[in-house]
Amino acid sequence: MKNFVGCLSLAVLTAIATSGCNKAAYQSALATPDVPALIGNTDQLESQLSVARLQEHQGQLREATDRYKQLAEKNPKNATIPHRLGIIESKGGNHAVANQHFRRSLELEPHNAEVLTDWGYSLFLQGKLNEAETALRMALKEAPGDKRATNNLALTLGHAGKSEESLALFRQVSGEAAAWVNLGYVHVSLGEGEKAAECFATALSIDDRLETAANALIQIADLQQQAEGRAARKRQVASAKKTRQSEKLTESPDAIVQVVGSDANDSEAENGSAISLAHGTARAQSVLKKKPTQRRTSTASN
Repeated sequence: MKNFVGCLSLAVLTAIATSGCNKAAYQSALATPDVPALIGNTDQLESQLSVARLQEHQGQLREATDRYKQLAEKNPKNATIPHRLGIIESKGGNHAVANQHFRRSLELEPHNAEVLTDWGYSLFLQGKLNEAETALRMALKEAPGDKRATNNLALTLGHAGKSEESLALFRQVSGEAAAWVNLGYVHVSLGEGEKAAECFATALSIDDRLETAANALIQIADLQQQAEGRAARKRQVASAKKTRQSEKLTESPDAIVQVVGSDANDSEAENGSAISLAHGTARAQSVLKKKPTQRRTSTASN
């Protein structure tokens, strides 16, 4: 299993759709063809913020950043502006700058659950799991039950190895079967193929219509088969080298028995893993053959 960790993360992991910003409230604005047309509002600051948000969603991040910075100069006490700048910088991978913006926003509004949630997710992306957990727990203290904060905390705890608590939080957001799928993706991103396969198989045992779990399980099985094939070839090469060495060197009987016993133990462990995975794969193939109406499950909140 360990030999295909890198391939597994690339081939199986789909993006867990957790975003640092809430797009739902601005979907209707995407249809507006002329950005300056939004500036007709009575509240000039709010209209300018709306334009900047629209520019974000249209991918005009440089223009949005410039607009936010201009607004920040005139409105230094507005917490929304550094909040949005923090999100933009985080998406661009400029985490040090993003952290400065998030801190500034929280200085202005220390109890803002949305800022805490977005900064927590940004810290998660940075691999600062302890800090992310702290920020997200603070967010949930301010806004108990918030789905984005709950989902982001579940991701963070899963990557920190706290699987049971992570699963419990995923259940709150998406239900039992989808929670196991989400945890499976967490294990995939960590390169933990066997644990991921167990999660996907469990999800299928709860809801046998989950094609996402079925597809993931089959891909894991395919990658494991490829890895085992490479491992078998390596063992053949190693065995051939030992054979050539044995022609030159005289080994004691105990040494030969030890080598053979070690190979046998390795084979038994691999066979056990293969049998367990094969059982789950058979269920997954059955699901995909049926091609039922897919019941969509969300791996994250909006």
